[in-house]
Amino acid sequence: MPSRLAGVPWFAPLLAVYPALYIAVANPGQVRPGPVAAVAAAVALAAVAVLVLLRPALRSWDRAGATVTWLALLFYGYGPVNGWWIESAVASLEEQAAPTGWAMQSPHLLQSAAWLLLFLAGIALLRRAGDRGLAATRGILNVAAVLLFGLLGVQSLARDAPARVLAEAGTPRAVPATVAGPRPDIYVIVLDGYSRADVLREQYGFDNEPFLAALRGRGFQVAGASRANYNWTFLSLGSLLNYDYVQSLLGNGLDPSGTDREQAYRLLRDNRAAAFLRRHGYRFVQLQSTWSGTGLNPLADEFVGCQAGLFGDEYLRAFADASWLRAASSRASMDIARCHLQNFESLAAQGARPGPKFVLAHFLPPHHPYLFDRDGRILRHANLSDQFEFQKRLWERREPYVDQLAFVNGRILQAIDRVLADSANPPVILLLSDHGPNLRQGLTAQDHRRLRLANLSAVLLPGAPPSLVPDDSTPANLLRRVFNHYFDARLPLLPDHFYVSPYSQPFAFTEVRGDGARLEPAP
Repeated sequence: MPSRLAGVPWFAPLLAVYPALYIAVANPGQVRPGPVAAVAAAVALAAVAVLVLLRPALRSWDRAGATVTWLALLFYGYGPVNGWWIESAVASLEEQAAPTGWAMQSPHLLQSAAWLLLFLAGIALLRRAGDRGLAATRGILNVAAVLLFGLLGVQSLARDAPARVLAEAGTPRAVPATVAGPRPDIYVIVLDGYSRADVLREQYGFDNEPFLAALRGRGFQVAGASRANYNWTFLSLGSLLNYDYVQSLLGNGLDPSGTDREQAYRLLRDNRAAAFLRRHGYRFVQLQSTWSGTGLNPLADEFVGCQAGLFGDEYLRAFADASWLRAASSRASMDIARCHLQNFESLAAQGARPGPKFVLAHFLPPHHPYLFDRDGRILRHANLSDQFEFQKRLWERREPYVDQLAFVNGRILQAIDRVLADSANPPVILLLSDHGPNLRQGLTAQDHRRLRLANLSAVLLPGAPPSLVPDDSTPANLLRRVFNHYFDARLPLLPDHFYVSPYSQPFAFTEVRGDGARLEPAP
């Protein structure tokens, strides 16, 4: 009996299941056991079924096992290849405002056809392979598969509890103090790619003064010369939520030539602001966004999600993105237009919730894709996997950008009004954008940088003097000013620095400086 078992290519189902489990182990604290177990069981059963079905046709367990393994390699190789391909195209479009080529009109159809041809070519080669060589390979792969699962178990034990390291490491400590009076709820509302008023006037012919006047009428202070510290979302938000520069936060672990965003994304989830406010009795509430960096946060005390399809679950979406299922995930994922509408309602409902609480809401609009007209009618439906579809010249489509921005204005005012009406104590509301639009066509490099860093900044700070946040405020210092005033934190203000980097190498920073009219590289 043992000899008969040794003759079975057990490596085939084991190697098919391994990547599904590795995704879970590599993301501790961010996945639920149920979906992981369901996917692992489904993959194992499918691999065994294909193995049994192929065995009579190929006249050999070894050929059937090798074929299942080849299919698994193609299945899990689809996602990385597709991601690299699309990421390269996005980088080109973001940085050059280039039109799309024919190959990007139906990327999944084209790659799936290529994958089918590769699978058939693999079967043809395996049918010609010698029995003795396949038998020898079977023994090696059986042992290798068992060893891989052993290493996976060790990794799982080592990563069993997600450590909150970044929020505590090097955190500027507040001077212990008792907050005078009721502790205000604190809202950070980020509108992605929302342009500053002067840029909207200059580049879009759009007068945003009625919206800004409505904010002032509700007590907001609107900065007329605010600038973002970084030109990409994950860097700007990381700096904002940790009230420091990314270079200081990540230190020696920052590789200028690197492209891995995982450590920078951790700055968003495990942030200093939440850690600071927890020490003062606050709960950290985060609304789900439709962007990966803020689309999930298992470290939030409360995460308010959107209703989602099959691939709305973070693990299932990661599994789909890493596999051939990526080609079909758009049909079973979250409708992001509905998610945006739900998030406006979720934000508005927070005022009636008990506090004190720190609420983070990141809205992708007015950033493309352009899903709404200015009256809020849904123009098209998109999903998490296709929301950054290949529109020509992305940011250059000014009219739909302005229409979506006007719609966002109305919904944000409605949400703010409900928060103000329902809050037990006057809340602190920081309404800002991570950066401005990425316009390039017909612009000099200096003007492109100026427009990109010109962000929205409007703050409601009950009881604070107008001088607390200057007209040329930056996100890196914003929470330092707020915590100093409301909690006597005595955090030193940082010098204002501004950095730009290419999409393909986001940590290859160039520092720029200027007077707000033109930004030029610093010497």
